[in-house]
Amino acid sequence: MKKFITGLPSFCATAKWCLALSWNASKFYTLVRIILDVITPLLAIALAFLGKRVLDLLAAGGEATYTRRSLLLLFAGLAGIALFRVLSQRITQYSQTMHDELINRDISLSMMDRSLSADLEYFDDPAYYDRLQSANQDASAVSYILWNVISCISATVSFVGAFFVLFQANPLYGLLMVVAAIPSSIASARYTKLLYMLTLDQINEQRQLSYIQHLTCEKAYAQDIRLFNAGTQFKKRYRLIWQCHFTKRRNVTRRRSVLTGLLQILPEAIVVFIGIDIAFNVLNGTNTVGDYALFTGLAGQLWSSLYMFSNSALYVYDNKLKIENIKKLDGFVNKVSDKGTKSLSQIHSISFENISFTYPGTCTSVLGNVSFVINKKEKVVLVGINGSGKSTIIKLLLRMYEPNEGVIKINGRDIKEYQLTELRGCFSVYFQEMHNYNFNLRENFTIADENGEDAGILSSLKAAHANDIIEKATQGLDTHISRQFDSAGIELSGGQHQKLALARALYRKHTVLILDEPSSNLDPQAEHEIFNTLKLFTNNKMVLFTSHRLSNVALADRILVMEKGRLVEDGTHAALLENKHRYAELFQYQFDKYSKMT
Repeated sequence: MKKFITGLPSFCATAKWCLALSWNASKFYTLVRIILDVITPLLAIALAFLGKRVLDLLAAGGEATYTRRSLLLLFAGLAGIALFRVLSQRITQYSQTMHDELINRDISLSMMDRSLSADLEYFDDPAYYDRLQSANQDASAVSYILWNVISCISATVSFVGAFFVLFQANPLYGLLMVVAAIPSSIASARYTKLLYMLTLDQINEQRQLSYIQHLTCEKAYAQDIRLFNAGTQFKKRYRLIWQCHFTKRRNVTRRRSVLTGLLQILPEAIVVFIGIDIAFNVLNGTNTVGDYALFTGLAGQLWSSLYMFSNSALYVYDNKLKIENIKKLDGFVNKVSDKGTKSLSQIHSISFENISFTYPGTCTSVLGNVSFVINKKEKVVLVGINGSGKSTIIKLLLRMYEPNEGVIKINGRDIKEYQLTELRGCFSVYFQEMHNYNFNLRENFTIADENGEDAGILSSLKAAHANDIIEKATQGLDTHISRQFDSAGIELSGGQHQKLALARALYRKHTVLILDEPSSNLDPQAEHEIFNTLKLFTNNKMVLFTSHRLSNVALADRILVMEKGRLVEDGTHAALLENKHRYAELFQYQFDKYSKMT
């Protein structure tokens, strides 16, 4: 209890946070729940007094008419209170259910906001994933924490009322109940905290369990798992992790059950003692039969209210860790700040000036002193082997990361001077790690540009030579591209998925088109057709794209050759072949491969 008193400011801060969340979710339901939770214990005390009076009348006997009239009035009061309690319980249940739904909605949206606003670099950090998952788990418990805050209010009213009546009868009754209830409450709260700390320690194991279960249920891995017969290995791995996870929790839970069970005997014994003391007082004539029912009932109510109050209060106090854990997501400070004030609607030039970059948490430099300029209407291709830094250049240009050294400029200004949404709004990008969404076709496009029209979607699909997708979509643009949510959905091949993602990039309004390996999954015919279309589609537009296949550089005005994070060549296809340096070497590799086949 001393721990709780010294931590009272933390308790109050947690209760205030929960009540503010509750109030913001619904003022009406918050008031209804608090009012009814305050009235309920008062009704219980009123019932106890009415019950005492009924017993006293029955025991005393007396004039029949007066007694019957009094009994009828008392029973009418009892019936009225009982009816009100039933109605209030139903109202409370409904209000709590609806309120919890609203609170969970707000919490889910808040967690989504926190995740969506985080820098991309945090998704490369296991510590962030652990924190995010634990925060998501804790967020689901916020409604229960709030329920305990409201329970504290209700229990306080119940405790004060019952204690006052018992103290008036005999000061020893109330004091004994308070002293007897404290050890059990503290022990229960202590083990609640131990279990929560254990949950935090096991969060990485929990993520592994979830990941293994996800693998066995995901279509993308179904063929591999069956081919390798990996299901047995996955289940074995799951059992091993689960057994370790379970054993630790079982040991703590077992100790909690034994200790709190033994300590709860003490207040129950005090209730029995009070009952015996009053029973003898009834026999001695100093108390009535009604007093016995009243005081023993109030002793039980005092014990339960004190137990509820101390448990709820200590639960809220100890679970301030969960609230703090959610707030700790704010501790991941973004490096990509959105403090720009300049507007941007057209891009006329892009320049990298001595850019160096190392991914957070690593020691190997990905880009070293890279400089180049792309001017309006130019089409530039980045070539180089895997890991040479091509995709990193795109991520830095879009401000997914910030360079460690150097400046990136658009139209002669540092890109940090522009509003982030306007900066990214000027680009349309096909990422190498392309993803489509298990929504319908239309939604897969409007996610990139919600103001577009159906005609633009169809023309973009045709530009990406995705006629086979259009023909396959029996419900038109309302056709889902998987059967995960709609049995009438269609399944796409890897090449069709790439065409769809490419069509989305063409559909989005843009000043600069960026294509990161846009033909990696395409067959030769589709690749040839798409690049011919791109020549027409990107006429008079700035284009930056990457490619392993040097046959695709015909679209480019210039070629930037990357090697181990450095720009080693910059020029036209003809000029670089004439230089007989790295580009000519890479080109010769592919030329020799095709020459040997003829």
